[in-house]
Amino acid sequence: MEQIGPFRTVSVLGQGGMGRVVLGVAPDGRYVAVKQVHAELAEDEGFRARFRREVDASRRVAGGYTAAVIDADPDAETPWLASQFVPGPSLSQALEAAGPLPEEAVRRLAAGLAHALTDVHRAGLIHRDLKPSNVLLAEDGVRVIDFGIVRAVGDQTRITHTGALMGSPAFMSPEQVQGKELTPAGDVFSLGATLVMACTGKPPFAAGSVPRLFHDIAYGEPDLSAVPPGLRGIIEPCLAKDPADRPTPQELLELIGPVEPSARPWPEAVNTLIHDQLVVTGALLRQATGPETAPETAPAAVPVWRRRWPRPVIAAVAGVAAVAIVGLTVGRPYVVEEYREIVTELRTTGLAKQQDKYRTTPPSCGEVSDKLRVPSDLGPPSGGTGPVEKYGSTYSRCSWSNRTGDAIEAEWKVFSTGKGEGTGAEQAKKYHEVMWERGRTRRDLDLGFADEGMWRPPKDNEDPSCLLYVRDVNMAVRVAVTGPHYPSDGCEAVTRDLAASVVKSVGSR
Repeated sequence: MEQIGPFRTVSVLGQGGMGRVVLGVAPDGRYVAVKQVHAELAEDEGFRARFRREVDASRRVAGGYTAAVIDADPDAETPWLASQFVPGPSLSQALEAAGPLPEEAVRRLAAGLAHALTDVHRAGLIHRDLKPSNVLLAEDGVRVIDFGIVRAVGDQTRITHTGALMGSPAFMSPEQVQGKELTPAGDVFSLGATLVMACTGKPPFAAGSVPRLFHDIAYGEPDLSAVPPGLRGIIEPCLAKDPADRPTPQELLELIGPVEPSARPWPEAVNTLIHDQLVVTGALLRQATGPETAPETAPAAVPVWRRRWPRPVIAAVAGVAAVAIVGLTVGRPYVVEEYREIVTELRTTGLAKQQDKYRTTPPSCGEVSDKLRVPSDLGPPSGGTGPVEKYGSTYSRCSWSNRTGDAIEAEWKVFSTGKGEGTGAEQAKKYHEVMWERGRTRRDLDLGFADEGMWRPPKDNEDPSCLLYVRDVNMAVRVAVTGPHYPSDGCEAVTRDLAASVVKSVGSR
């Protein structure tokens, strides 16, 4: 493997006009994100000086709301910066996938950003580019990233040509768009604009052209009509035109008030994004190092219960040459390739070599219904289908219902090598991934009775309270549970038990 400084590289995670970001392993086994500039830019003394400032700024900022710098060499032939690896989507990616955040999540976000700016300003710096794509929603809270255009307070040295503006237009402060001297209060304005985006899906100023946008930021009123009333008292002061009228980050924390601790601080759709990224990251690491040489420890951000991934899932991801992880802790956030796209490379993975586990013709409902675990008040199946051969697979189905309106359905579908494109395992995997919906479905890789599962929450009253898709080698299982006795927050155990009994019963035939 290639070395960058003391770090063994695992995979290129993403690259752009200024450089690339790679996933690396430190000598002590820690995982790091290494930002390395392009060789041709390294010859530009102006760019190298800017990169050196980024390294210095990143080292000066300490705290739990930014990513720690592990090591750096701005004077290397190709300069690099290694930071703590923190999986998590950027706020902009989360909004794209899941829509605006609920009020409590925005309040938590506001507190995290205020803490981050406290750390930045305490170091005597101004971020100057706080915006949704530079905010990570990590599993344990907020991280602010990208110190590429950071500036020391009072330092007005130009780092671009005369007249150029550094920053992102929609989130700039009035003094920034007017080219005036910047102070830490400019970051607070950007924080307020970011919060508006978080709770409404739109920035507070949204003119059709950049000149009009700059005019509105400098002289117009922000659009706060869709901001929840409970958040206006936090956001509106941040967007004051006069920097002196804006709260400091510490004063903002007083406006926010205490935030309740939570083991899962973000909405479920965001947690799903984080979880899928961890799966992809684990696959890349194991693909690069091999199961025999891969470090035993998982990234610090990965909980113990997520540290083992099923080999079929790893194999499905590992066929892709390079996958970018959302929200790296250095440089610009990169976009994750959707997991569903990753598995199109199945022909190069271990699934292409897996033998069928389940026989071509699965048992009928009547043959296994006495072994399927359903609540006793539902009685015997009220309906059954199969085995039915359709589109290259064969399925059977059982359904149960009672007079109170509860209904449960289980379907098992077997795919066979030789009856479709690829092995039975490949076909089952492709079928399983059709059910995946970014920002909605939630992967479950710790079922214990099958290779993988996927939960789909209800969108409306017409959807089942719990819907679980399961894949085990060449079989796909679907279990749906609904009814007054099984609300969405109280049906997972019944759903899981039935799915487990289906896998066991079909496998024993």
